[in-house]
Amino acid sequence: MKVIFLKDVKGQGKKDEIKEVSDGYARNFLIPKGLVKIATEGSVNSVKNRKIVEQQENDLAIAETKQLKTLLEEITLKFKLQINEGKAFHSISNQDVVDQLKKSYKLDLDKRKFVSFKNLNQIGLHYLVIKLGYGVEAKLKVEIQGV
Repeated sequence: MKVIFLKDVKGQGKKDEIKEVSDGYARNFLIPKGLVKIATEGSVNSVKNRKIVEQQENDLAIAETKQLKTLLEEITLKFKLQINEGKAFHSISNQDVVDQLKKSYKLDLDKRKFVSFKNLNQIGLHYLVIKLGYGVEAKLKVEIQGV
């Protein structure tokens, strides 16, 4: 009997997978527990259409993430720190960076997306690595100037 899995079944199939199983197993166990439904032509087409839509949405999300990466890599954030005798009186946190991005560029990022961030308290150019998702990482430039 050809069935469509509605949930993952260990050792049998994953959700939305179309597979052939024995008639007795399907009628006595899988169907009564709501794990599968019988594969008709219409239900098979709806599963295939849903998979196509999910793939297109995933591709669109990846494209948007890559576009955000290029935008972030073009940005150079500038901060000023008060320095006295080579020591800073303040440091720049990842929340400061997120706030500056939101205020200046209207970009909303989560501060937890920064990879191994340490507060910045040295004058100069710093590169921050941000994990955006889908395996995409961006490098943001932050320039700190002394006052």
